[in-house]
Amino acid sequence: MSHLKNLASSLVVLALAASCGGGLDAADGADDADESASVTSAESALTSDLSDEVSQPMSANPEALAGGAAKRIGDRLKASGCAVITQSGNTVTYVLTDCTGPYGLVHVTGTLTAVYTRATGGGVQVVVTGSGVKANQATLSINATVVATENNGVKKAVVTANGSGTGPRGATVSRTGDYTATYDTVNECITIDGSWETTGAINKASTVVTGYKRCKGSCPAAGGTIVHTYPGNRGAVTLTYDGSAVAKWAGANRTGTVNLKCGQ
Repeated sequence: MSHLKNLASSLVVLALAASCGGGLDAADGADDADESASVTSAESALTSDLSDEVSQPMSANPEALAGGAAKRIGDRLKASGCAVITQSGNTVTYVLTDCTGPYGLVHVTGTLTAVYTRATGGGVQVVVTGSGVKANQATLSINATVVATENNGVKKAVVTANGSGTGPRGATVSRTGDYTATYDTVNECITIDGSWETTGAINKASTVVTGYKRCKGSCPAAGGTIVHTYPGNRGAVTLTYDGSAVAKWAGANRTGTVNLKCGQ
């Protein structure tokens, strides 16, 4: 019976640690939060390029939209011959092999399918799917609907995502939710604000991202935050960025840091 008592005691300790945002739980949650943001940033860089027809004189004809995107993206991606692009009606398939593109996209490999239409109320809608796509130290399974608009030179995309990815540290996270990406085309920066449900290696959480900004070749800019809230009153962990390769997290009565894979 003693081993049963010991087991019961251990389970109680683990349950209390989880409910209080214990060190291991909070640290893992901070890792999951940053991996989720890294995967989303890579996804945003890809979907920005695929929805760039919003920056051009737009045709109401979906097939013409798709044709314009196919040509422009083919011209932008480097090295020469890294992209094989085929169009069928308003659907374009991009087969990429170690391509480099805008917003710091590097080592992009995989197959993406994009379906183009005009968005209700203006702008471009693109439904993007792809599995096992590698980009910026992440591996992505993308299932996203992107509605891109541009006003006064500011391009934004509202993305409804239901996908997953493995981030730079090797943790796999799935995400379901919505976010808005704002693009600085001059400095090649993306700012993300939104919320989604994240399922990581250990934790499941509601994730709220505010002002998460990544520029080409840089770590996340200072001022961005991610709040990971666990279900069942298990507490929350908040991750903050200061522009360096180390982010700080705080959960319950504990704090710590996360080493970022960035600036490469």
